[in-house]
Amino acid sequence: MNNIKIKLYDFGEKKITLFQIDIDRIIIIYITQGILVIFFSVLTYQILKRRKQRLNLIFSGFFISQSIGFIFNMSYAVISPSYEQAIIFLHFLSVFFVYFGLIFLLIVNLIILESTIIFSIKRQNTYIFLYGILLFFGPLILILIPETLDTLDILGVDITPAGRPGWKPIFFTYMTSIITCFAIIPIIITSFKIYSSFQTKELKRKWFYYLIGSLGLIIFNLYPVYILNLLTHLIPDYNFLALLRSILSILGISVVIWVSFMYYGVGFKLKK
Repeated sequence: MNNIKIKLYDFGEKKITLFQIDIDRIIIIYITQGILVIFFSVLTYQILKRRKQRLNLIFSGFFISQSIGFIFNMSYAVISPSYEQAIIFLHFLSVFFVYFGLIFLLIVNLIILESTIIFSIKRQNTYIFLYGILLFFGPLILILIPETLDTLDILGVDITPAGRPGWKPIFFTYMTSIITCFAIIPIIITSFKIYSSFQTKELKRKWFYYLIGSLGLIIFNLYPVYILNLLTHLIPDYNFLALLRSILSILGISVVIWVSFMYYGVGFKLKK
């Protein structure tokens, strides 16, 4: 695989090389996610330009959180695998912000379903706080457990010789369980409830786009990443994982489609 070597510092004879970056990694991380950061920034601007009401602010929170996560992900891609702890911590921050954004989609659904009066700001902040605690401290504890105590090699995150983070089974199980139980399943349930509550065909049609966008994002972009992170730890076959990452890079671009559907579907609630 072609790669590019990047030199960070040059002090006389002492040179510190960050890492050799594979071309496929440049495409997946810097091109795909760079495009998404720009796209999400534009959407955030469009949402807040309409009106800085509560629903608009919460919906934009999803895109802001995702963008921060992508930026953290891009930040460690060029770091040498010898700086394992730095990569693991930056990966942890990336994962936290990307999946923390899902709680904002759930809040959007609850506001639409119950109205801003019934679904109070206090309840909203409680949801966000509890989800954030579970998503932050659980994984943080797992990655801080010393390897000497992880005799079965199942707890946290490890780094491959190519500098890619791999989720060990317990870390994978915890992350998948928290995100599925406290974000994804509630998002799906409330989305269908909202669709059923609309009386007119026009509202149902618009919300159907939001529903398709949400499901597409979950099925084609979230769970494949979980599985790839687990396989990175379990399977040492570079060629097989390279193929999966190539497929994932294509699916990554589809985020633009799913998010566009969501933006169109919820647009009638984002008042000007």
